[in-house]
Amino acid sequence: MPPVLSVKQKILLSLWLTTLLLLGFAGVLASFWFTRDQANRLDDFLSHESRGITEVLGTYFTMRLGGPPPRYSLNNKDFEAFLEDYFQERANVPLPYKTTLAVFDGSGNLVMGTNAALNLALPDLHPKDLELFSVDGPPRFRVAVIPLVQDGRLLGTVRFACLTVSLDEAWQSFLVSLITVLSLVFVSFGLLGTLLIHWSLRPVRQMSESAQNISETHLDLRLAVPPGHDEVAEMAGTLNKLLQQLEQDFEFEEALVGQLSHELRTPLTILRGRNEVALERLVEAEVQGILEDNLADIDSIVSLLNTLLNLARMDRRMDQVERHPCDLALVLQDLIEELEPLWDEKNLNFGLSLPGGSTSWAQCPPLETLGDPTLLRQGFLNILTNAFKYTPRGGQIRLDVAPAGKSEKPQWSLTFRNPGPPIPESSLELVFKRFYRVEIQDPDQYERNAGLGQKGFGLGLSITKSMVELHNGSIRAFNPADGGTAFEVLLPRTAS
Repeated sequence: MPPVLSVKQKILLSLWLTTLLLLGFAGVLASFWFTRDQANRLDDFLSHESRGITEVLGTYFTMRLGGPPPRYSLNNKDFEAFLEDYFQERANVPLPYKTTLAVFDGSGNLVMGTNAALNLALPDLHPKDLELFSVDGPPRFRVAVIPLVQDGRLLGTVRFACLTVSLDEAWQSFLVSLITVLSLVFVSFGLLGTLLIHWSLRPVRQMSESAQNISETHLDLRLAVPPGHDEVAEMAGTLNKLLQQLEQDFEFEEALVGQLSHELRTPLTILRGRNEVALERLVEAEVQGILEDNLADIDSIVSLLNTLLNLARMDRRMDQVERHPCDLALVLQDLIEELEPLWDEKNLNFGLSLPGGSTSWAQCPPLETLGDPTLLRQGFLNILTNAFKYTPRGGQIRLDVAPAGKSEKPQWSLTFRNPGPPIPESSLELVFKRFYRVEIQDPDQYERNAGLGQKGFGLGLSITKSMVELHNGSIRAFNPADGGTAFEVLLPRTAS
């Protein structure tokens, strides 16, 4: 099996290969440009020099010869002497290329040339204007042929040629320079890219080192978040949120185990003691009382287990809830009517304050929102159950519903009030934590006055907070100025 490359190795390999391909492409373009540029330079030189030579030779006929046109001829000693002087003069002029210059008469015979290095006696040369073409040779050369015309009469041709070996030498020199420069750029860019990649991946290495220190006993540690708002920082933030959730879940499991141990050990111990007493006494009346107490404790244990089971089911459903248009008024009305037997049991009064100043559900306008009616009902039930437990006999529970929020984010405000003991300021945020129960003064006496049947488990408000937040809402606890305790729930409001 081939070795698996790491992410860093893959990035570096991609960098070096991409750099090599780009520089190779740039080298091909540079070579093509250089070849064309050198060829154009050579043609420009040949064209310019050929026209200049023709103009100089034309001065011989206009300045030195006179008489009728038949005297215009290239085959005479005066013209040859003129050519020899001109060739000698050109020999002292530095030129960028190795050149050969020759003059041929109208019949294609050589009149005079600078040297015999190149055979310029090429057949079928009858140009009407300047012509450029290459000869493969050997040797290879580029030649410019231009007609020598005087008064409309073709006297001959001027042939000016350059060896292309100069182009080959220039190309070889350019190729060496190009390879040297591209190699230096390749190495420099690759090393710089390697350093930048190494530097860019440093936050990932730091995150990895931080992650190695995180364990079951050190879930409070977090990954190092690099500065900025790039993808690595977002990934670190996401992982830290995951770690926070894992820490909370682990703390919940520890609290659950401890709470279960506490909640179950005590009633089970009592049950065992009562049964031992019943076996010793075997008095029918006492045995009946003991069994009734046992049933109450068993009900308490079953209630705890059912609450934990519902909590686990709710946690699993958190990401599967489908929100539909629903009317909070219908949800609350059905729930409150269902709880009326509880109000009668303690002689409680339930007060309503609804939008539009109405105090009855029949006059209440629709309280439109998006949500799951079953989950919302469970959340409201926990608040009302909590209010019922801590409201003294003959007291009143109130529900105030009113629109709230800004125009771009309208909400419904549902405030549940009960005249129970106020929550200590230090516990207003903690009441929504799982298994947290507020310590009140003289709880036994207050429970007797309130008619509490059994203590809660500290899970109801936690469940309610999760359900409210699941519906993009919020909940808070506060102590009203006129006494008691209140819980305000804010839920999104949709247009009716």
